[in-house]
Amino acid sequence: MKSPTKSILFKLNTFILFFLTATLSFAQKSATISEKVAMPYQADWSSLQKHTTPDWLYGMKFGIYFHWGPQTVQVASKNPEMTVLEAIDTWKGEKFDAEKWADLMQAAGAQFGGPVAWHGSGVVNWDSDITDWNSVNKGPNVDIYGSLAKELRKRNMPIISSFHTGDFWSRMWGQLSKEDPTYLNPYEDNSKYATANKGRISDAIFKAWFDRISEAIDKYEPDMIWFDTGFGGTVKGELKNYTDNGRLLPDGANELNSVPESYQQKLISDYFNKGLDLGKEVEVFYKTHDIPPGIGLRDIEDGNLLGMQYDPWMADINMQRHFEWRSTWFYNPVNKVKDAGTLIDMLVDMTSKNGRMLLNVPPMADGSFSEETKKELYAMGDWLKINGEAIYNTMPWIFYGEGPTEVTNPGHHGQGKDHGELIPKYTSEDIRFTQNGKNLYAICMEWPGEQITIRTLGSKGKLYPGDIKNISMLGSNEHIKWEQKPEGLVVTFPKEKPCDFAYVLKIERR
Repeated sequence: MKSPTKSILFKLNTFILFFLTATLSFAQKSATISEKVAMPYQADWSSLQKHTTPDWLYGMKFGIYFHWGPQTVQVASKNPEMTVLEAIDTWKGEKFDAEKWADLMQAAGAQFGGPVAWHGSGVVNWDSDITDWNSVNKGPNVDIYGSLAKELRKRNMPIISSFHTGDFWSRMWGQLSKEDPTYLNPYEDNSKYATANKGRISDAIFKAWFDRISEAIDKYEPDMIWFDTGFGGTVKGELKNYTDNGRLLPDGANELNSVPESYQQKLISDYFNKGLDLGKEVEVFYKTHDIPPGIGLRDIEDGNLLGMQYDPWMADINMQRHFEWRSTWFYNPVNKVKDAGTLIDMLVDMTSKNGRMLLNVPPMADGSFSEETKKELYAMGDWLKINGEAIYNTMPWIFYGEGPTEVTNPGHHGQGKDHGELIPKYTSEDIRFTQNGKNLYAICMEWPGEQITIRTLGSKGKLYPGDIKNISMLGSNEHIKWEQKPEGLVVTFPKEKPCDFAYVLKIERR
């Protein structure tokens, strides 16, 4: 009979090995900047396209970030009449603890993460020298971004910071920018700024937006930044069906609520050049077609993509399931969290398609996490302790998978908002593949019983007879019997399940 102590030590040692491999890889590859760019980046798309995805980022498959702000108080109050300004006055965040937040991220198996730096109100979540509407002067009176960034850096975890600025003109409370002493009082009507530029948003607002985000980058030196919908505005056309994969269709609007290209280019070039100055590789994430291809990585909000993707990408996934009164990106006890099995299935499927998951884990108004949230995150961490080898630092194979199940509603919100029920229900016939070096991983989405036949790995396919040296199941010490036949690779499964969710066959190739 297997010793429980030995089993626990085996799982723990495996997790530590692969988690350290991921973080050390990040540290080593960030130590010296690539010599691919000899000159600083210029503020134009052609220059910015010379940027390449950092080598360390390819191995990063699972991150966590946190929607936390006055909106959390609004949701918790259950009072639809409560304004953001009233919520700021009652947002105390008395249990916020950056160390505990980082502990939870690591317990869940996350490789990278960070705070939502700015979301949907005039309050920024850092110690700002531009505006007094910041989380040090208001609300919890703490530098949320700075304290969490410091804690993550101690643990050698790459930092991602996100910016969600809505309609811009109503989010610039306080002094506009370092060069413009104009003070926008949120208790006054500032709507003139929405149309001050010949019917469009005032340039002063975009300058204020630029200065705030530049300040956050300069203060906290994130390894990744990503911009929500307002940065380029192309998501709206996609969701409203008047654009299609970068084409403006004959019917529908032609308007775009976007940051002007000059500000986009200046911000990204400054950020890339700061990476050069710091001697590290950095990356930008954006929505849909918000910037030209080849400059950063696409992000898909609460959704997935159909089929193998030949460019790396990311999906930001909300841990909460349903929309019930106001936003679920901020904690709402009515909106139940997705269970660990569902989240792991999504992570596996995305990883096999060259993607990665950024999971939103919403804290409660006081800065702590619900027991339900922690339970599912710990379960994810337990799975990754055993099976992280098939996720961390992997790359796609020739085939991403086999089986009957695929995403039916790809794209933004395809598995969120009103479409949460469209998250695929995988079967024992569904398999996803990843690889690292000579090792190929076949991830069985459900337990098939005694035996499985993997058609993709038959001797008539990509793997020739004799290519397979050995097969084992991660987390199991049982000997695995297998035979490669023309019609498929036949594998006899262990008698006992090594974990509670997807099951990984490690196929060592010659």
